[in-house]
Amino acid sequence: MPYLAMQDYAKMYYEIHGEGQPIIFMHGWSGSTQHLKPIIDILKKDYQCICYDQRGHGASSRPTKGLTLPQLGRDLRELIEYLDLHDVILVGHSMGGATIYSYVQQFGCDRIKKAVVIDMSPKLLSDDEWKGGCAQGKYVYADLESDMELLEQNIADFMWRFYRIVLPAMAALPEALKDLVAPGLLGVNSEHVLTCLWHSMFVMDYRPIVKDITVPLLYMIPELGLYPQASPDFLKEHSSADVEVIPFPGVTHMLPVEVPDKAAAAIKAFIEK
Repeated sequence: MPYLAMQDYAKMYYEIHGEGQPIIFMHGWSGSTQHLKPIIDILKKDYQCICYDQRGHGASSRPTKGLTLPQLGRDLRELIEYLDLHDVILVGHSMGGATIYSYVQQFGCDRIKKAVVIDMSPKLLSDDEWKGGCAQGKYVYADLESDMELLEQNIADFMWRFYRIVLPAMAALPEALKDLVAPGLLGVNSEHVLTCLWHSMFVMDYRPIVKDITVPLLYMIPELGLYPQASPDFLKEHSSADVEVIPFPGVTHMLPVEVPDKAAAAIKAFIEK
């Protein structure tokens, strides 16, 4: 099991599959490399697929510091430099998409050839001027305050509520099953890590750096996802490069595990253009 020792002494677990054009895959909040494996298992036949557990997740270490999106962008940079990659394709799902935005904010598109964002807005909080945030543009600052309180007091209850929003099948479960199901939704992840990164995701505003995206971008938008059409529309309007938007009808935020064949085909077509 390969690990990269980070500059702040955190350990990053990563895997490399296949050969060819390098693609780095970044999972979302509370996830791990396993959430992107269905796509990787398809694409590794034609490309070098690199995936890693973001700090505090999966098999990576659980530090008490650096639990911010800016640090996730720096972690990605460290991995790229360590593996001496150039002209890499980035694929980020949910928080992994925010990691791409964070990278661009700090390093521009240096060493990047193309990028793929799966259901992730450049700004998650909506307000009177911005309707492209989470929960289809309905998540506002008052919701963040409420969620931070719940995350700090009872994260199992938060995970139950979160996944019932993300997955219709979860929403169909009776409330009586909460005490049985909710504790397992946390998985191996740390309450402290998830709480800190949730806050960081929702206070960051990456709209100002969209103009600095100078490489082609593919945005995958699931019909039943967390973010509305306003999110990719903003990217199309303000990016300095071409932005392609592909809708996925009937699919939720968990697109990589629901339709990996379609997602892999879309990524491959985008790379080969």
